[in-house]
Amino acid sequence: MELIRKLLGLTWSSFSFVPPRIQRYLQNVSWLLFEKVFTFFIAMVVSVYVARYLQPEQFGLLSYAISFAGILSVITVSTDQVIVRELARYPEKKNVLLGTSFTIKLASSLLIFVVIAVILFFMDNSRLTNSLILIVAAAELFKAFEVISCYYQAQVLSRQVVKAQIFINFMVSIVKIGLVYLEAPLMWFALIVPIGAAANAAGFVYIYRKGRSLISAWKFSRADAYLFLREAWPLALFGLALNTQTRIDQVMLGKLMTASEVGQYSVAVRLLEVLGFIPMVLSNTFTPPIAKAKAISQNLYHERLINLYRLMFASFLFFAIPIFLIGDDVVRILYGPAYSTAGFLLSLFSVRLFFMHLGMAKSIFILNEGLFKYSLLTAIVGAALNIAINMALIPRYGSIGAFIAMLISFTVSFFMDVFFTRMRMNLGLIMTGITSFWKLRA
Repeated sequence: MELIRKLLGLTWSSFSFVPPRIQRYLQNVSWLLFEKVFTFFIAMVVSVYVARYLQPEQFGLLSYAISFAGILSVITVSTDQVIVRELARYPEKKNVLLGTSFTIKLASSLLIFVVIAVILFFMDNSRLTNSLILIVAAAELFKAFEVISCYYQAQVLSRQVVKAQIFINFMVSIVKIGLVYLEAPLMWFALIVPIGAAANAAGFVYIYRKGRSLISAWKFSRADAYLFLREAWPLALFGLALNTQTRIDQVMLGKLMTASEVGQYSVAVRLLEVLGFIPMVLSNTFTPPIAKAKAISQNLYHERLINLYRLMFASFLFFAIPIFLIGDDVVRILYGPAYSTAGFLLSLFSVRLFFMHLGMAKSIFILNEGLFKYSLLTAIVGAALNIAINMALIPRYGSIGAFIAMLISFTVSFFMDVFFTRMRMNLGLIMTGITSFWKLRA
């Protein structure tokens, strides 16, 4: 919290005199962080419990299904930043913007489900594997209701949905523990994914109606849909390419190696990705003030970007160093000796937090500058490079080969900025933030 206050140019002694407008941002990030931290601990406990019960073979099969279905799923959520930005700019168009974005998200979710089903028809997976993938993919049909969360983010009132999400996620976690207690088959652990998504959708609707707003008032605008899609499609494709780069290693491990190998790899990746809420929350919270700074002055805009890069790099160091040093011991204690390989992988994966933190921060610059086509190019290059290296290294080195492919592809994608003038300038801001991360100031 001290770092966040410094980012806004505040100190502990002056915090009581913070203007109400700034306090709203602090309260918003506090609520989001609380929800994510709470979910983090619950997810950790449940994940350990489920992984121990399923063992690497079945846990790897479930992880393979989640990763396979998740590659395309990012299309429905990667445009959320655009939705939040538009709702913040034009609050008077709430019903039109929500109705239009909801329709687009629902249509894309249906399309994703159909595409996955068609792809599976031509694959030689087992019947069980295909069933698991389709069940998990069904969760996408409920993602359209997340536009309600975007609305509350734009209003800097995330606490309205946080309470409901905490309760729902807690109840879903209790159900998972109950499944272990009842010694339920693997299929039930896949079914809980769409059930949880449906429960979250119901929670969003409840909060929205409780706020005296009606979904029935939403309207679809063809003109707004056209403008939205014209701007958002590069971001959606960027999300698809980036998600492919992030998840393809688990899918390829499942096809080229064994389900047990995927189980080991997935434990390490999931433990690391749980920490992804830190850069995500900071990015979502400070997108509006940075966007407003751009409209005020270029100097203020650059200064706030540098401060955010400082904050992100400091956060990376705070989490990465302990993970590198004790990640192996933590996995052995939590998951047991059956997941010994995952502990070693987790220590290696600590470097991935750098790309998670700085990449998320860089996306704010890309959003404000409208450089979606550039981000799409870098993501496609990274995804293609990751697939090619995985194909070469996984058969020979297994999980270590997948790690090497990830490290090379993300490094190349990140430093492609040097070849583009506008991105080269931002890379300079990032380097300034990294080399002076202790100098947070207003």
